[in-house]
Amino acid sequence: MVQKLFDMLEWHNVHTPLFLSTWLLAIILCKIFFHHNHKIASKFPESALLIVLGLIVGFIVDQIWLLDVYMHPDLFFLYLLPPIALDAGYFLPNSAFFSNFWTIILYAVAGTIFNILTIGGTIWMFESWYDHHLGILDIMLFSTLISAVDPVAVLSVFEEIHVNQLLYICVFGESLLNDAVTIVLYHSFIGMVKIGPANIMITDFLMAFLSFLMVSMGGVLIGLVFVCITAIMTKLSVVVPVVQPLLCLVLPFLSYLIAESVHLSGILAIVTCGLLMKPYIAGNLNEQSLTTVRYFLKTITSSSEAIIFVFLGMSTFSKRHIWDILFTTITVIACILWRFVGVYLFTWIANKKRVSKIGYLDQFIMGYGGLRGAICYGLVMTLDEKIIPTKDMLVTTTVVVIVITVFVQGTTIKPLVKLLGVKTQEPAAKSLAQQIVDHSRDDMMTGIEAIVGIRGSNYWRHSITEFNNKYIQPVLMRKPRTRGRKLLEQYTTLTGEEQKRKLLQSFRV
Repeated sequence: MVQKLFDMLEWHNVHTPLFLSTWLLAIILCKIFFHHNHKIASKFPESALLIVLGLIVGFIVDQIWLLDVYMHPDLFFLYLLPPIALDAGYFLPNSAFFSNFWTIILYAVAGTIFNILTIGGTIWMFESWYDHHLGILDIMLFSTLISAVDPVAVLSVFEEIHVNQLLYICVFGESLLNDAVTIVLYHSFIGMVKIGPANIMITDFLMAFLSFLMVSMGGVLIGLVFVCITAIMTKLSVVVPVVQPLLCLVLPFLSYLIAESVHLSGILAIVTCGLLMKPYIAGNLNEQSLTTVRYFLKTITSSSEAIIFVFLGMSTFSKRHIWDILFTTITVIACILWRFVGVYLFTWIANKKRVSKIGYLDQFIMGYGGLRGAICYGLVMTLDEKIIPTKDMLVTTTVVVIVITVFVQGTTIKPLVKLLGVKTQEPAAKSLAQQIVDHSRDDMMTGIEAIVGIRGSNYWRHSITEFNNKYIQPVLMRKPRTRGRKLLEQYTTLTGEEQKRKLLQSFRV
């Protein structure tokens, strides 16, 4: 009866765009409802609500059409993942990121590898007890994808309650690079699984390590090239400002596609492009174009994340699920346990060299905020059943891990932050006097390092800034924005606002 109704309505002509439009409309209405209902918004992360929406849609599809809905690998890797990565790179606070760069690298690279090895080792210890056989490479591949941290819900809570910048940037930066490292290692293990454990030699591990370095550095290099291309194109297109926002979105996406086409890291390419193009396009675009870039990027990123979470909820009703309670239980425990151990271990190492130490409460929240989400689900759905016969069991376990971390940890992180009294910091733009004092302090520290004869962080920051101001900005920017010019622009703005205020007061009198 349903099929006859669809035929009468010419369903076959418009079913694909109509289905997508209806799906997006349902997601938008769900988001509107979520943010209007303060009781729900204060207790549950948005991702949890989207999973519930997926559960509802999945139930309806299961009852009416009797279909299994799965995410196609191309949909994830070519359309949904790039805007999420670009958004993360573009909105990352540059100054705070580079100030804590080595700490973030320690968490993202060493911490991710630690989690992969420990989670994989824990799962492998009980391998003989599982209902289905898993090879060591299959286990390592699964532990790689399940180690991808997705703190979207946690960061939204952090922004709402204004946690201190150190905690925020460590979680943000770690999650950004963690996803990149996970995806690169994921592809490496896929290659090993295709070779087969019986055919792997010691040299294959060495080649995998060299491949990891080449793929990572190659992706970063392509990202740097497209930073230059994006800056020059926006500089030349100043006479057609309406196309500038499109350039800022299309060119980073091209960097991702080109990197993937030559077997380099597309996610590192687009993250690098988004992170480093921001200061250059700020001198080439007017305020309206910059606002367009920010809002359009947030819109497509929010939509991509929502689609992934809805797919996640829909897949819960799949008839292809294979349950192994012991395997799932051990995976959940291992993910939570080793996340905490890794955070405390690598924070202890980082604090040895840090001036501003990361406290125990911040470490606990970082460990507790190790949610799994979109990246884990997208990667596990791209597994090939011919290569990984136990794919359905891995998908089932991944869904359980995501649901548990999102609903349990995601819903309790906010009251936990308040209960523990984690240090917060009210967002406020620095005054002109504060900026002058900060710049003077940095210059003074650079001078002290020069007198003492050491080349510390201040020396390298000053050298890079000078090289950027003298050689790079004049080529890539229409209006180079040096530190002095920024202060002068702010002073002019403040003076203009003061004059407007006095003029309004005189009219009132």
